[in-house]
Amino acid sequence: MARFYFRIINDIEVPDEQGQELQNLAEAHLKAIQAARDLASHSVRLGRLDLKHQIQVQDDAGTVLLTVTFADAIELSK
Repeated sequence: MARFYFRIINDIEVPDEQGQELQNLAEAHLKAIQAARDLASHSVRLGRLDLKHQIQVQDDAGTVLLTVTFADAIELSK
């Protein structure tokens, strides 16, 4: 198990002080996608969505392991 931190970067930056113990980076990636979808849906309810907003997955040292933008987390169709 490793600890991953999910830093939210949208209108403001919100660091993750506690992190989560997860099996691996793949599981952290799935958590970041779900969190981005949750945040994006909240933004839509407020009438605004910025697809560049993102969640960075970091390790204990603060190294960014991967980034999930809101655009990565949703499929747009017309």
